[in-house]
Amino acid sequence: MGNQITLKGSVHRKNAPQIPGEDQVDGEGGEYEQSQAHISRKKSRQNQTVALIKLFEKLELTADGDNAHPGELTKATFENAFQGPLHRFGKLMYLQMMSSSTTTNRERITREQFVKAGREILKMFDEKTVVKYYFYLFASSKEFMTKEDAKNMFEISFALTLSLSKILYQEDERDPRVFSAMVTGLFGINTEVGLDEFNKWLNESCPHLFHCVHNWVCQILTGSSLPVEMEMARVPHLEGHTAENNCTSMAILWLLSLTLPPIYTKQPGPVKPEGACNVTKDPMVTSMLLLRKIARLPEVQSWKLLYNSDNHGMSINRFNNHVSAYHAPTVSFFAFEGRNLYCLAIDRGWVEGPNRFGGPDCRLIQLLPVYRVNQVGEKMVRWTEFSREIPKGITIGCEGKTQVLRLAEDFDKIFHYDVPCELHKIEVWGCGAETALKAQESQRKWEASAVRKEQSRKLRPEAYGESWNDNPDKQILQWGGVDVGNHSYNR
Repeated sequence: MGNQITLKGSVHRKNAPQIPGEDQVDGEGGEYEQSQAHISRKKSRQNQTVALIKLFEKLELTADGDNAHPGELTKATFENAFQGPLHRFGKLMYLQMMSSSTTTNRERITREQFVKAGREILKMFDEKTVVKYYFYLFASSKEFMTKEDAKNMFEISFALTLSLSKILYQEDERDPRVFSAMVTGLFGINTEVGLDEFNKWLNESCPHLFHCVHNWVCQILTGSSLPVEMEMARVPHLEGHTAENNCTSMAILWLLSLTLPPIYTKQPGPVKPEGACNVTKDPMVTSMLLLRKIARLPEVQSWKLLYNSDNHGMSINRFNNHVSAYHAPTVSFFAFEGRNLYCLAIDRGWVEGPNRFGGPDCRLIQLLPVYRVNQVGEKMVRWTEFSREIPKGITIGCEGKTQVLRLAEDFDKIFHYDVPCELHKIEVWGCGAETALKAQESQRKWEASAVRKEQSRKLRPEAYGESWNDNPDKQILQWGGVDVGNHSYNR
C-alpha cells in the first residue's frame, strides 16, 4: 500500500468522461459541472460505505469462536485487530466511535454504528476538526488531557507514522526520553491541558502531529485493510541516520519531520512549465488534497552527513572544512552538559563573516531534556573567524532576541544562556538535493588544485614564466636577513 491516501470513492478527472464545454464556468457549462460534482460526491459516499462494510465483515471473521450476534462486533474483537504498539490505539478508537452512539450497550458495535462513525471520520477535511477529534480520542472523551494521555498520544502517533511510512518499528532506548521531553514541553508545571492550550502548543511546537495519524486511519477505513495487513518494511537509507553513535534516533527524526518547514524534509521537485496548473475540479479530491500531508519521515533519508565532531575532529577548522561551500539548508545538532540536545535548522548555507545570516525558515529547537521551539526567524546565526571587532566562534540567537547558544573559538565549550557547559558533540547534516553535495565536492577539488598550483609556483617560478629575482618571497626573506642569492627553492 502506498504512502498516499486514495479515497476509493474519489473520481479523478482523468477517469471522467470528456464532455464538450467541460471547462466552461458560466451558463449551462457551469450548471453541468455542479451536477457532476454532486454525482461525484454521492458516488464517493457510496463507495466509502461499501469499503466500511467490507472492513466490518473482515473484522467479524477475526472473532474468536462463533459470532453469537451477527452484524455486531464485540469490543474485544475490535481492539484485538490492533496489535503491538497499536493495541492502545484500538481501545481509544473503539471508545471514540462509540461516543456518539445512543445505545446503552458499550460492549458491542453494530454494522450501522461502525459505518456511521467511519463516515464521520472520512468527512473531516479541515485542520481544526481533525485536531479536535483526535484530542478527544487520546483524552478518552474527557475535556482535558493528562500527562499519561499525552504520552500515549505521542507514542501512538510515532508508531502510526512509521507504519504509514513503511518503516519497521524497532524499540530504541533513546526514544522514551524524546516522548518525555514532549510531555514536559506541553504541560510545563500543569497536570492537565485543555483543547485551547493544546491547540496553542500544537501550532507553535508540533503543527503536523495528527497528519499521519489521520492518514493512517483513512487508509484503514477506505482500503478495507486490517491494521495487521498494513505493509511495513525497512527503509535502508535511514539506518545510517539513527546509529547509536549519532545524535539522532528514529523518534528525533519523527519529531523533526513534524516540526521543520518543508524546505528541510522535501526535495525540490521539477520546475513546472509556466501556466501549468495541478488544481482539480473534483471537490472531493480537492478537499482531500487540502488535508493530505504525506508522511515526511522517509524523506529525511536524503540528509547527508557533512560534519561529525567524533569522526572529523572537534575544532572550528575541521568544522569549516566540512561545512563551508555547502549552499543548501542544513540541520545541526549540539549535545552538551546536562543531557542537553539542541537542533539548529538553517535554511541556507553557512557563511563566515561579521553579519548574521539565515532566512525566515530558520529554527532553533531544544530536543532534550525538554522539547520546545526556542526561536524562529531570520538572522539567527553568526560565524566569525577573522573579525577583529567581534568575538570569534559561533553565536546562535535571532538579532534583537536572546542569545541562546555560543560556541567558543576553540570549540572546547558551549555557552548556554551565557552559562559555560562542556561540549560533547556536534553534527551537521545537509538537507539539500544531491547537486548541492556535488557542488561542494567540486569546490573542494578546485581549492585543493589551486593550493597545489600555488605551491608549485613558489617552488618553480620559472615554470610559470616568472623570475625568482622578481618574486616577493625573495624580498621578504632578504628583509629577514636571509641571503638567498640567485637560487630558487628547487635548486
